[in-house]
Amino acid sequence: MNGGVKPKRPLGLAGFAATIGVTMLVGGLAGAGSALFGEQPGAVGLAITVAMISAAMAVGFAACIWWWRGIDEAAREAHKWAWWWGGSGGLAVGGVLLLTVMIRADTQPLPAGVGSSPADIFISGMMAVVLFQLAGYALAWAGWWLKHR
Repeated sequence: MNGGVKPKRPLGLAGFAATIGVTMLVGGLAGAGSALFGEQPGAVGLAITVAMISAAMAVGFAACIWWWRGIDEAAREAHKWAWWWGGSGGLAVGGVLLLTVMIRADTQPLPAGVGSSPADIFISGMMAVVLFQLAGYALAWAGWWLKHR
């Protein structure tokens, strides 16, 4: 028996809260930096925006890796199952909604909150799909845990 190796302990709620807190802080800083400095004209503004968002994504990805390595096998399986079934189901629902809206766009006006410019409509569509995926993921994750308790 190797006495020098400690067994892996799950991170628990404190580890999850720390991961969420760090990623929210970095995301907020990247958003604020992009808003303050990204309005520069031309390539400078584009480079600043890309750098800020890339840095935030890198930190978020690193936080996710740290968190993933600290959870137990049951939690990993729940998240993998929820990612596949919930995320795929949410993508399907969001895709049906977006395709229906696009096909019927000439006969059915879009709600005012969606936006009027192509960029606003694109962003609204992306956010709708992400929210459907998140809702599907949450439902599938909760279902997995209820089934395996």
